[in-house]
Amino acid sequence: MAMTLRLPAEIEDQLKQVAEAEHRSLQQTVLVAIEEYLSVRETAEILADPAALRGMAEARESELAGDVVYGVEAARALLADRKR
Repeated sequence: MAMTLRLPAEIEDQLKQVAEAEHRSLQQTVLVAIEEYLSVRETAEILADPAALRGMAEARESELAGDVVYGVEAARALLADRKR
């Protein structure tokens, strides 16, 4: 999506400084800033939702217990172990 963004001069200057310091283009720097903002919002929404927190805690417990596997072969191995 192409768009025009009008920024106050002081914000533009700050973005340019950050872009230079991080060896990124201005566009990449703005994109990273937007992604971080959206991530913070998503985190806040999750933290405000008790059901989401419970789900995350349960997922973490399952992972620590070894009940979470990644990939077809790992899943088959887990199921074979359970059958024994």
